[in-house]
Amino acid sequence: MKTDDLIDKLSAGLEPASPWWVTRRILIGLGCGAFFSALLMIVWLGVRPDLMDAMTGTMFWMKFGYTLACSAVLVAALIRVARPGGSMGSLAWALAAPFALVGGMALWRLANAEPVIAHGMLMGDSAEVCPWRIAVLSLPIFAGAVWALRGLAPTRLVLSGFVAGGCAGAMGAWIYAFHCNESAAAFVALWYTAGMAVVALLGALAGRRLLRW
Repeated sequence: MKTDDLIDKLSAGLEPASPWWVTRRILIGLGCGAFFSALLMIVWLGVRPDLMDAMTGTMFWMKFGYTLACSAVLVAALIRVARPGGSMGSLAWALAAPFALVGGMALWRLANAEPVIAHGMLMGDSAEVCPWRIAVLSLPIFAGAVWALRGLAPTRLVLSGFVAGGCAGAMGAWIYAFHCNESAAAFVALWYTAGMAVVALLGALAGRRLLRW
């Protein structure tokens, strides 16, 4: 069989892939990971008992909104970098917006607080465990993101791993917020962000190995 005939035979009957294929696969991976992460949080840490009362406060929604906004931006970025040559583009600036908002709120509150109170706002009661709990809760989501990317075609493996880790970290932080009773903007800006950054760094370091074609 001639080469041209072989190509024609192999390509016969092919249909174009759905434009939503990448998005659908990533959402499936992240959704499955988030399910197991939430289950882990409930079994390991438990939902805070005063959750309904906490939801009436503005600062709970600040924490909730910060982690959810970061998650949304990073999911969109993950869909981009999953394609050959994909980059974050303007989404890198979009990601900076929620951090700038929460960081600005934290600095304003710290500047207007007494030193002892400011220290409590920054450290809370769980600074030493918060980033690591977020990192652990993020691992199932990171595994789901890696599964999704391995079935796609990312070419910038370090960046893809970084975004996958950051996305998992942000979603893990959002899930952790249902357990954590810390609500100071300074605490969230520092320790929640540190937890996300740990997973993003892990993803960047592991991306070349885990996402290799």
